[in-house]
Parts: sequence; structure tokens; C-alpha cells
Amino acid sequence: MATKNRWTEAQSYEKKYWEKSARRIEEGQGSDLSWYEWKAGWLKEKLEAAYSDETIDLSDKKIIEVGSGPVGVISYMEGKERYALDPLCDFYSTQPAFAHSRSEGVKYVNTQGENLQFEAETFDMGILDNVIDHVLNADSVIDELHRVIKDGSTLFFTVNLHPTYGYFLHRIISRLKIDKGHPHTFTLAKIRSFLNNHGFEILYEEHEPFKECLIKDLKSSSYKDKVKALTGLSEFLYVCVAKKV
Repeated sequence: MATKNRWTEAQSYEKKYWEKSARRIEEGQGSDLSWYEWKAGWLKEKLEAAYSDETIDLSDKKIIEVGSGPVGVISYMEGKERYALDPLCDFYSTQPAFAHSRSEGVKYVNTQGENLQFEAETFDMGILDNVIDHVLNADSVIDELHRVIKDGSTLFFTVNLHPTYGYFLHRIISRLKIDKGHPHTFTLAKIRSFLNNHGFEILYEEHEPFKECLIKDLKSSSYKDKVKALTGLSEFLYVCVAKKV
């Protein structure tokens, strides 16, 4: 668990990042958020991989995305009822650059994932997409999501991971607030244990090869990416589809 002050600083960093992104979009210098649409299709591909013997139809499902950011992948998904929750949701709603990408069918709620205001077993599917390393209390968030989705229902989950030595380095720079946006750090082994220990069975998983991510950072034109590679702080994306048990 991060301290309240540490998490508040992370949220401030997140807000400044999205303020800058919104400004760039409005000035025509940054890409819009249509990549959320691509990600919704990508998410469905992972569901199809996990449930290869079933037809994926979400049109009659109740879905919740915790930590949706300004739009959320849920905005481009089917669903009978869709909820997007984020502690910066009210701020995002004031940014015209984000408004056109939001779906009118999604209920946007300004709240933290540690305290979801829904009854137990309300939803058919939960989404935690690049969220768990940003939160105040990772255990509380995953427990709350486990509580509000139905038995046997699906969790779509992604997070950026570090190898073991990168994990310890990142814990240092996180505590020193050099990396202000990520209070938490995970390795592949730790994230698997985290999900299993909180009542989720992993049905399907994949992750980027770390060596490829390292080489990509080294070849990047970004000075920040090169520094990450040279200091052992390169990350790799982990994706899984899990089931509540």
C-alpha cells in the first residue's frame, strides 16, 4: 500500500500529464484518443483466445472498468450497462479534447477503486487496464473488483512489469519520487501471485519479451527511453484474462 501523500502526488502527476495531452490535441499537435477503439478490438481478441471454444458476445453484459482514464476502453465496447470509474473523472469531463471520444452509453463515475459503491456480484466483467500500479492500495482495489463481479465472471487485466533487478531499482526511484506516477511495482511472478491470492484464476496470459523491449528503448529517439534501458528500468507489458473463483 502506498501512503496517501504518495498516491496524491501520483494523481497530481497523472492530471498534469492529461492536461498536457488535452492541450496538444486541441492545438492539433497530438493524436486524438481513437486508439481506445483499437484497444477495444484488441481486448476482444484476448477474450477470444481465453475462451476459444465460445462465441464472445458482450451485448447483454454489465461491465465495469476501474481506472478508465479520460475515455476508457469500455467506451468502444458492447454492453448492456457500462461503468467507467476514475478518481480524476470529474477533471476529465472538463476537457473538451476528451469529450468527443466518450460514449454516451457509459456511466462515468468519479471514485477510487478501493471503495466501489456497488452491491456484490453486480457485474459480468471487470477491466483493470494499466491501473494497478497507479492506485493507493492495490490489494483493496483487486478485492473490491472481485467483490462486485459475479462468480465465474471475467477480469481483463494489463500492467507493465519489471524483471527482478528492475523491480528493486524501480522501488527505489518510486520511493524517491523520480517516477512520480507509479507507487507500485510488480514482476511476472509477483503479478501472478497477486491475482491468484485475490481469487482469480488466470485463463490466458501473454507478455512482451523483455529483451525486445530493452532493445526498443535503446534504439528510441527518446532520451528518457534510452536512460530506462541503460539503467535497467525498461518495462514489458503483461496481459491476462482471468476468472473469478
